[in-house]
Amino acid sequence: MFTYVLSGFSAILQPLTFLFMVFGVVVGIIIGALPGLSGSMGIILLLPLVYRLPADTALVMLCGLFCGSMYGGSISAILLKTPGTPSAAATLLDGYPLCEQGQAGRALGISTIASFIGGLFSSICLFLIAPQLAKIALNFHAADYFSLAIFGLSIMASSSGKNVGKGLLAGCLGLLISTVGIDAIAGTDRFTFGIPRLMRGFNLLPVLIGVFALSEVFSQVANKHGKSTANAQVITNMLPKWFDIKGFLIAAIVGSVIGVFVGIIPGTGGSIASFIAYNVAQKLSKRPDKFGKGSYEGVAAPEAANNATTGGALIPMLCLGVPGDVVTSVMLGSLILIGVRPGPLLFVESIDLVYTIFAGMFAIQFVMLAAGLLSAKYSPKILKIPTNILMPIIIILCVVGSYSLGNQLYDVYVAVCFGVIGYFMKKYGYPGAPLVLGVILGPIAEENLNRALLMSKNSLTVFYTRPISLVFLLLAAFTIVFSLVSSMKKAKA
Repeated sequence: MFTYVLSGFSAILQPLTFLFMVFGVVVGIIIGALPGLSGSMGIILLLPLVYRLPADTALVMLCGLFCGSMYGGSISAILLKTPGTPSAAATLLDGYPLCEQGQAGRALGISTIASFIGGLFSSICLFLIAPQLAKIALNFHAADYFSLAIFGLSIMASSSGKNVGKGLLAGCLGLLISTVGIDAIAGTDRFTFGIPRLMRGFNLLPVLIGVFALSEVFSQVANKHGKSTANAQVITNMLPKWFDIKGFLIAAIVGSVIGVFVGIIPGTGGSIASFIAYNVAQKLSKRPDKFGKGSYEGVAAPEAANNATTGGALIPMLCLGVPGDVVTSVMLGSLILIGVRPGPLLFVESIDLVYTIFAGMFAIQFVMLAAGLLSAKYSPKILKIPTNILMPIIIILCVVGSYSLGNQLYDVYVAVCFGVIGYFMKKYGYPGAPLVLGVILGPIAEENLNRALLMSKNSLTVFYTRPISLVFLLLAAFTIVFSLVSSMKKAKA
């Protein structure tokens, strides 16, 4: 193991890899800071670049963007009272009051240090937990993988929107889209409608670009979002004093622990972790009355939590191939596109790559700390980028990214079509993440369903006589039923 660790750190210290790691963190911070954009969109916009990089360099860059975007959301939350990402929503409760009190620099400094603590803790947990979980997952049967895919779909569908039924419908639509093309078993056409291009199905990249990136552009244009106006005060005194650090250190540690465990649970994400951490920190605080009025602990706890979910969310994605949140679902698709198949076999066939990711996640936290502290005084300028300049740039990147996949306008048309679909889904309250996850997990579920039935001679008993498969199916059923009941209770209230 020690050899693999050294190999991982040696890989990330290569000039090219280190350069792109820093690039990913910086881009992630900028994207996270801009309201309306997200880490998933950032990953999608960088996918054309990912194709032309070595696998280890590409993955470290994507991890850097993931972590950077989680931290970047706090910048606009503190300065604008508008969270750049959903996970930063709890940060503004005390971050913006500090900004109004003339302590914007101090609030950003606390956010940066707490994010560093949370990210570092989650990186250590990723290193310790992931290999052990992968060892267990190596014993999975085809039926277990099928049930796991169903569980992943149920989790994402039930947690990605207020209306559980709409989430499930979106996931089913994704599964339907994944069946377009030639059946791998029977060799027959499915849903091609006599169109030759549809025989190979839809490429994942244009679907991702359309649902997550172009749909957001269409929404921004339709809503006519204008220019953001950041707080005009000069950012100074970012580094908190040791006395202040001692005051919020416990809150940051508590947030880190909560963030890791919430992140491991598929379908949860940083927004849930940050609010849980905020509530727990308030209960444990010696000065709970300060919360909501400019508490350092109220900034540190949610920021540590949402950044700790990064490492936690990577654990089920790398070990089981089940994403922990929307961003990791996009990362899952990105890994598949570059020929890396997450799952327990990844720890056998590409162990060097795994430890490069571990080392990269560890190093990224220090890069993010430095980048956050050095760039804070420029934050108000970043937030003032007009939408009418930003959106055309994103459209160009989306078109180039789609076209570069196969040098075909067909992929651009597919991206635009799914962009329109994603726009109307967002407009009417249908989440996009279950659809994309259905497209990703659909082939996995279908392949393992066929394998399991072949091995069991078409007997369905294999799915509930195997303990692991049965547990995942019961969890999926419980998740859907619980979410439906909760949704109905909220609707009545």
